[in-house]
Amino acid sequence: MNLKKTFAMALVSAAFAMAQEAAPAQKAAPAEAAQPAPAAEAPAAETPAAKTPAAEAQPAAAAQAPAEVAQPVAQEAAPAAAPAENPEAPAAEAPAAAQAPAEVAQPAQEAAPAAAPAETAKPAEPKQVAAPSADPQGPQGAPEGVRMGPPKTPFTVVHGSAYNTVKNEAAGDNVDLLLDRRLTKLYGQKFFYIEPAGERGVVSLGNFFGAMDISGDVGRALLGYTNGSFGAEIRAGVGKRRFENDNVEQKVSYNGNDFGLTLSKMLGGYVVTLGGDWITVAQETDTDPKAKRAPTTEERYRDLTATLVVSDGPSARKHFWSAGVNFTRHINEMEVAGSLKNENPDSYIGIVPFFDYGTPALQSEHARLLLGLNAAVPTIIQDEYIVRDTTSGATAKKNMTHVGLSLTPNVVGEVLLGESVMLFGEAAYQWEAVSYTKGENVEAGDYKVLESVADKVQATVGFRYQYKDWAACEFAFGDSFFTDTKSIFNGEGVFVSFGGFIYF
Repeated sequence: MNLKKTFAMALVSAAFAMAQEAAPAQKAAPAEAAQPAPAAEAPAAETPAAKTPAAEAQPAAAAQAPAEVAQPVAQEAAPAAAPAENPEAPAAEAPAAAQAPAEVAQPAQEAAPAAAPAETAKPAEPKQVAAPSADPQGPQGAPEGVRMGPPKTPFTVVHGSAYNTVKNEAAGDNVDLLLDRRLTKLYGQKFFYIEPAGERGVVSLGNFFGAMDISGDVGRALLGYTNGSFGAEIRAGVGKRRFENDNVEQKVSYNGNDFGLTLSKMLGGYVVTLGGDWITVAQETDTDPKAKRAPTTEERYRDLTATLVVSDGPSARKHFWSAGVNFTRHINEMEVAGSLKNENPDSYIGIVPFFDYGTPALQSEHARLLLGLNAAVPTIIQDEYIVRDTTSGATAKKNMTHVGLSLTPNVVGEVLLGESVMLFGEAAYQWEAVSYTKGENVEAGDYKVLESVADKVQATVGFRYQYKDWAACEFAFGDSFFTDTKSIFNGEGVFVSFGGFIYF
């Protein structure tokens, strides 16, 4: 019996030796060809004769020759196979499953096959690696189907208030725009931003974010959440005082009281944002005398605002735009004993449709130039009210209606000065293309005003320094820095804005 096994193993050794001579060894074969497919699971019989030098050389030889060459061979016992010609291939790459199956231990006259059938010995297919997607990839862990805008580059980092004061749509994000109308883009952002002169701090934790700033005479807190496709934030600034004695009860609302909410939703390649605020623009005092004949006084100095914005930010590559409308109900009046007593109130309704556009005009690896245009159509309708002439006692109506077209071309240039420094400059040209006002008052009667004027040019230059991915600071210089040398030392008008980041 041992003689039969020895003779069978000799046949196996001869088969592998002939396979090695038929197919030359390929020393530089790809990694995919050097991985043989596993043969039958049954291990070879553990006998002393099976541990011949020829059997020990089988794994290395099998790693070099395709399975198709190892066909059944019937011949006399041959010497042990020589070692494989490719000694550089580590033996660990040839799995133990490549050893001869147990079926080879057959009588010699049957000429049993020396290897598994060819269909079970096909080379293993290489693991397929997905090709890079053409779509931009958002932060790690972004929800499936969420498009997060252009790929991250040194030009698309989050900036402070010093950057993009002209509101060019193609420029990188700053904290003002992120908190105002781009809530979904805060997803995956992890940073802390501090702005001492602006009395503001902003923190983003990837999903949750918050901010603290000053609104009028009170501090305002902001808290929000985003998952990449939806975002929401609430704002609150509270300053109230109540006073009471034997004669009067008085309630005071401080300047800057604010209650606001913003919701943002990604729809396909667009983002729709809706927000609103109730904010006092001056201190309001309500007085309620306890005496029966004393009149009550109520002050109302507040803005009720609502904003609807649609942006193509997530899908934009060359052309960036936002379109929307701002609504404002401005109330500026004092009521005494149930009647308005303002001599010149200016309560009004304001509706401002707008369209902001930006595009990269020139760009390279180290610099780019962005052109933009912001257009708005402000419409203001003042409340109609009665005015009494103090000399004659006559009364008259007073009102005003205004409509216009405002065009503001702007340009932003930025250049990388090495790996850590960015220099940027901005300019905007404000042109009231059309301004039409119609109204009536006591002094002038009916009147109309039509004009077109370019009355404002804005220009700033800024600087950003970033140390690795850890921290950054940036600031923009005010005009006093260039026109008044004393301002450099007294600190007045030196900076338009100054802020710093810590990134995580």
